[in-house]
Amino acid sequence: MGIHFHIGALLLAIFLVVVAVFAYRGTTPSISTGLRALLTGLRVTSFALIAFLLMDPRYILKSDKPEPAHVVALIDRSASMSLPTDGWVADQNHRRFDTAEILASDLGSRVRDRGGRFTTVYFSDDLVPAQQDTIGPDGQGTGIERSLQSAYKQYEGDNLTAFIVLSDGANTESRLVREALPDVPVFAVGLGDTSAAEDVRIKEVDYNSIVRAPSKTTISARVAYSGNTSRRVRLRLLEGRRVVFEKDTVLTSDGREFAQEITVEFPEPGRRQFVLEARVDGEDMEPENNRRDIVIEAEKAGVRILIVDMLPSWELHFLTDFLRRDETFDFSLVSTLGAGRIVGEKLKDRSELVNNLSDYDAIVIASVDNELFDAEVVRAITAFVREEGKGLLVLPGQSSLFEMRDAWNRMSDLLPVNGSPPLRFNLQFTSVRPGAQASTNPITAQLVPLLSQTDWQQRSPLLGYYSSLAPKTGVEVLLETAGQRAPVFVYQATGKGRVALLSVGPLWRWKFLAESSTLYDEMISRLLDVLSRGEDTERFMLVSGKSVYDSGEKSVFTAEIFNEKMQPVTGVTVRLVIARLEEDGGEVPLEIVSMTREGSDNTRFKKALSPLPPGDYRITGEADVQGRTIRSQPVQIAVSEVSVEFHNVRQDRDHLERIARRSRGEYVTVVGVSDLADRLRLEPRVVETTYELSFRTSMFIFVAILLLLGTEWMIRKRAGMI
Repeated sequence: MGIHFHIGALLLAIFLVVVAVFAYRGTTPSISTGLRALLTGLRVTSFALIAFLLMDPRYILKSDKPEPAHVVALIDRSASMSLPTDGWVADQNHRRFDTAEILASDLGSRVRDRGGRFTTVYFSDDLVPAQQDTIGPDGQGTGIERSLQSAYKQYEGDNLTAFIVLSDGANTESRLVREALPDVPVFAVGLGDTSAAEDVRIKEVDYNSIVRAPSKTTISARVAYSGNTSRRVRLRLLEGRRVVFEKDTVLTSDGREFAQEITVEFPEPGRRQFVLEARVDGEDMEPENNRRDIVIEAEKAGVRILIVDMLPSWELHFLTDFLRRDETFDFSLVSTLGAGRIVGEKLKDRSELVNNLSDYDAIVIASVDNELFDAEVVRAITAFVREEGKGLLVLPGQSSLFEMRDAWNRMSDLLPVNGSPPLRFNLQFTSVRPGAQASTNPITAQLVPLLSQTDWQQRSPLLGYYSSLAPKTGVEVLLETAGQRAPVFVYQATGKGRVALLSVGPLWRWKFLAESSTLYDEMISRLLDVLSRGEDTERFMLVSGKSVYDSGEKSVFTAEIFNEKMQPVTGVTVRLVIARLEEDGGEVPLEIVSMTREGSDNTRFKKALSPLPPGDYRITGEADVQGRTIRSQPVQIAVSEVSVEFHNVRQDRDHLERIARRSRGEYVTVVGVSDLADRLRLEPRVVETTYELSFRTSMFIFVAILLLLGTEWMIRKRAGMI
């Protein structure tokens, strides 16, 4: 407690007082001593008060004040809270949301009676910005941990004693990493029946959102049932009013799930929309989870591959098997007649190697013969790569280019390595590791973390490699042997096209790794995709996790940008432009959001959008690269009327208990809420408060100065001094 002011202002005050006294030492006309003393006093006092204000004096009072404990209740307002609190008959029980509000109101009264402070907030995917009179259980998406963190930030600095979460606990967003919880005990009040309802639901639907036309694709569905009686279910796939597929089955308490694969033909390109529904005979708790919308885009095959393999082996079998399964690729084969058993109608005559080469986007050379690779064929392949901007992949194996001297020598100018064939294949178990440019090349960039580990390769090692190869100048080394560090996978841009050479193998052995069975497919897919791009120098690849999202589900997008050397571009600003599609074909712009890198060691950008309302949307990527804006191909997604909130309708007690346990709180049933307020620790904390009064803002002093100066002026006027 005390008054604080500035020394400089005090010296100014003394100076003004001296000036005021000196001003009345002699006057015209002369006045009496008493009047002189009065006028001097008025001026001295007014000047002193002015100087006092200039000093900006402040009266500061410090004291200790008790701050009451603050309890914050978070009420779940997501759509699943519209279900009954107990049992599954809605017209005989309060909704979970109604029960939560009643419990929160009672808790608030008890906390306030004990001298605490109580606040109620609402949440679904995150906190509701402000409480509204019309708020109800209509939110889409449930994010308990995220909402707790938001509440903690909102009331940071308060004497927070506890959070009370009133929810059914059903988080709608699956996460690989647990979200952090605030450093405040969380008491989780579970609402809703923990036993399973009599409910049939479509649990999972898996399909390729983009397929090739003409082709066939498979929609895999899994239907689940919870209940104690039998249910007859009719699973149907509809396209408009047309029934594409229909099947009846009976689900019982013993057989709670069944899987169904549905084959759909796509004779021509186009966008097709389907509805998968499960119709139930008898009671069904939540019919809304019996439907899934499906959108599949059929595109004309974008990448055509020509394979030259005159002595077919297992490599051809696995390569063609992958190309059949990946809808983005089509292929033909130049080989001996015996290969027809493997590829059927895709077998081409060797004359087509020259005559129809321009119809393809990339050529794969496995085994050859010297007569086939004459000067005319080599000239055609060279022009195919360098002038037409297509791709070439050279594979190892028996009778490959590595072992055919004449064919190698004719192709040597186009190959990215130097060597003296016939080369010897070192037959020994071989592990590989990333080469110097592996992390910056799109073929291997995403595989570097896995390829850096050699222990998994020892379970199914490669069988050997061709040695005595030296990369040419400017070639990128993507893989090298783990021991001798010999280059075994090299890549080079030449002319308008690209060439890759693989001298280790066979890669199909990676298909037999238990936890990495997709590594072969992923590497071959990236390799052929990059080789087939040709003159498409700048690539902005935008991908959506799904083509159809449920209402309340976050849509996830990933993006990659490559420069003219097909190296990832990372230090740029990347945005998503979101527009809603109208029925008349028009677009309504909604918002622009920024994407962020997935990590410092990852070249991909990623963004999870907040849940969008049901409808069709077009999302376009934008990036600022070298002073100009480039755009991706637009991605179209649909948000279904089906709510993610009803995928699981029972209370997720396990999730609520985990939250309570991790935060040093506890799980509470509806019955146990009655004494929760009495058990909460509501000790106030002592907070030092400071009260500060600035005299400069005092109206009293300002009025006093005016009165003093006004009085002085009136007296001087009456004395004839003015």
